[in-house]
Amino acid sequence: MNTNEKFDIDKPLWDQSTYIGRLKHFAFITDYRMIFVNDQKLKEAKQFCDNYKRGFVPSGVQLSHVIRAKQLRDGAFDSETGELIHRFSRLSFQLPTSVMLTASMLAFQKNFPAIMAFQILHQMHNAIINDIYRSTRNNDDTKMKNALLCAVITGSIVTFCCKKILSGKALIFNRCLPFCAVATGHMINLPLMRYKEITTGIPIYMKDETHSFMKSKVAATKGICECLISRIAMSIPCLLFIPIITHKFMPYCLHQHRPRILIPFEACLCAIGCMIAIPSAFAIFPERNSMNPNLMKLRPSEYEEFKKCVKEYIDKE
Repeated sequence: MNTNEKFDIDKPLWDQSTYIGRLKHFAFITDYRMIFVNDQKLKEAKQFCDNYKRGFVPSGVQLSHVIRAKQLRDGAFDSETGELIHRFSRLSFQLPTSVMLTASMLAFQKNFPAIMAFQILHQMHNAIINDIYRSTRNNDDTKMKNALLCAVITGSIVTFCCKKILSGKALIFNRCLPFCAVATGHMINLPLMRYKEITTGIPIYMKDETHSFMKSKVAATKGICECLISRIAMSIPCLLFIPIITHKFMPYCLHQHRPRILIPFEACLCAIGCMIAIPSAFAIFPERNSMNPNLMKLRPSEYEEFKKCVKEYIDKE
């Protein structure tokens, strides 16, 4: 980046058409150190970015200052409404929350009531994240709370069913109970919390355009499926790989004589796994992804509307 030239502060610093570019971008905006920045500094960073867009840049400001202000704004403020997101709901808080919940699930995996409690906390946290970062805003708090309650209860029931299914299996399968619970919880949580996108559709755009020309329910379903894949992929390193690693290697270490050493060992692995998994999973799909128009044939009326809108767009050109 040329330090003598201005750049578009609203766009990511890295190429979002490549996985590495998206990985760097999400590592940039999910930096857990931002949770220690107070609200006043965050608002100052947002004001600085607004002034930068209008061309009001104080003399002596270095590029590193601009990038830092952009990081704070992108990580703490809603990109659509510009509102400050609650500290515990920001992407930067994803790392400490994930480490605490996953490490607790692994530590108390033999205690089913504890697994249920942590699963409920996990689903509540994910439901809040899904509600904040979805494409279509829902101002009906009652419906949101009902969807949250339904997601949590259903996820708990699925966790109980997973326990019953895995109870007679080998130990390695029982150690994978937290992953099964979280993965199935995501499958329930995401559609419920983002039901409005499925029922009303999300805006779709022509390539390189900023104004949408129609809403698509198929695109909403595709987007939720991609989000679901990312969320499950995010859980794999900590809730699937770590139990397998500990199951294979701990009998040859100090586990037999000092079983409590397993808890800090798994907590350290969870911290490392989450630091890698969170930006890696977010980067699997672009935030603004392309879609094959033929998918709209799944809903013939939507496909006909799409052809009509494209024809009008071409005629304007």
